[in-house]
Amino acid sequence: MARNPELEAILLARYELETCDPRRKTEHRAKLDALLEAAVAKSGSRSLTRRTLIEITAEAYQEFKLARKKAERSCLSRVR
Repeated sequence: MARNPELEAILLARYELETCDPRRKTEHRAKLDALLEAAVAKSGSRSLTRRTLIEITAEAYQEFKLARKKAERSCLSRVR
């Protein structure tokens, strides 16, 4: 499914934050926060917040996460 590049970047940053080494959480949190802030600023909406944006993209994130895990499993099975 083709998506907006900005949305893809947010979904990837969220996935990386969720799956990264605990020592890199701060770095990944900052990246996600910056992407969310940029999207909120670009929207021009006073009611849109980072939290709201996370909630709005929750379903897309679940699909993204499922596709990533499926792709990772596929790569692992090819290695064997």
